[in-house]
Amino acid sequence: MNLPSAPLQSPGLLVFPERVKKNIAYILQCVGGNPDRLRPHIKTHKTKEVNELLMAVGITQFKCATIAEAELLALSKAPSILLSMQPTGPYVSRLADLVQQYPQSKFACLVDDKQAAETLSQVFQQRKLQIGIFIDINVGMNRTGILPCLAESLMQVVKSLPHLHLEGLHAYDGHIRDLNLDERKAHVKRDFVEFHQLIHATSSEFPHLEYCVGGTPSFLVHCENPDFVCSPGTFVFFDAGYTPLYPPNSLQTALYIISRIISKPSQHTICLDLGHKSVAAENSIENRVRFVDYPDFKLVSQSEEHGIVEVEDSGPFEIGQEIYMIPYHVCPTVALHASLQVIENNQLVGQWEVLARNRKINI
Repeated sequence: MNLPSAPLQSPGLLVFPERVKKNIAYILQCVGGNPDRLRPHIKTHKTKEVNELLMAVGITQFKCATIAEAELLALSKAPSILLSMQPTGPYVSRLADLVQQYPQSKFACLVDDKQAAETLSQVFQQRKLQIGIFIDINVGMNRTGILPCLAESLMQVVKSLPHLHLEGLHAYDGHIRDLNLDERKAHVKRDFVEFHQLIHATSSEFPHLEYCVGGTPSFLVHCENPDFVCSPGTFVFFDAGYTPLYPPNSLQTALYIISRIISKPSQHTICLDLGHKSVAAENSIENRVRFVDYPDFKLVSQSEEHGIVEVEDSGPFEIGQEIYMIPYHVCPTVALHASLQVIENNQLVGQWEVLARNRKINI
């Protein structure tokens, strides 16, 4: 990569807005140009600027995972905000605070439990507020959600509770990551059989529900169903982990890591200022970054501020030399940084604050 080195902070993240725009255009094209078929998840970028790029193409519905992300969307004047978490403890009152503080946005949250629904109803009734509800359906990931065969009774519970309004069904299938698209389609078909049966059984009584499904891995399958609203998130920046799931010349890498060589401790070793405080480290060491200009580099260990890289010969490399990488998992990598360095025409033009990396903004 040929970028001006002097002003770029390392370790840091570089974002290319034009590539973000192209990724948004690609996803929109996949749903026939209809922005109402999209409810992007903002957990990847956590920035007001990307929210604005998404709204600029007509997207009005969004999904988020935290109260801070929900507030960021409200600050961005997003019309429809789905908190993809079942609120518990202080989250319930904080969600009510959001609804009260930002009346221009319409809020909803997930529910998969009768008691959780009753608690929401009690709090929102006391506050004289309304909240939309999406029933969270477990389609095989076994992380959250109620089994489809039990969901109809919970739908009736929500319907009966004051100050709750049943708005949709939600199904996240993050376990479906088959590399081959045909196999991915078959996997989705198998795991969504009961979800479709639930829709068929309840559509007469609940004819206007939104069916919000999937993420970036399964998007290429779900986008073909006109009844589904798709909620990918990683697509805005993309990453090395999901690259094998998409055809060439579709989504582009729009965010890179910049690091610098800070030491050459041996002939076959260099050290970067890239510890596990700067890049997502939940995966094994070989699946944390992909080196852009030096594909033979091998990250072999990390501590808090240092990354040890095995090289054929450290001699030609200079102390202070920039090394660029693509994160394997971009979402938690972004959350480790306070801001993104914005690159346009190969020049640093500003910064985007990663405001929703914080657990709290105002509420």
